[in-house]
Amino acid sequence: MEQIIENIAQLLYRDKRFRNDDRLLIFEYWRRFDRKNLHVKAIKALDDFVERITPDRSVTSPASIIRVRQKLQADGYFLPTDPAVTAKRFKQKVKVRRWIHT
Repeated sequence: MEQIIENIAQLLYRDKRFRNDDRLLIFEYWRRFDRKNLHVKAIKALDDFVERITPDRSVTSPASIIRVRQKLQADGYFLPTDPAVTAKRFKQKVKVRRWIHT
């Protein structure tokens, strides 16, 4: 897990687009670290694609990649650069906290 954290931190540091778009982050992680040759534009539904490519667990789970990105950003590292993404994630965070506290 430590290696996944380091890999994701490296991606978020190198390219700010990955801070705003989990799909791009996942594809780049798979391409760079799991050595899968992927073309983002050729894939329409991430869930369908994941089911086809991951039965043998040959790539890192998208949920793991997203959780690590969330944790790094919750700790104040590699924050989103797109104001719309920041606003959307903040609204979701507030919604979840309200749900937890009710």
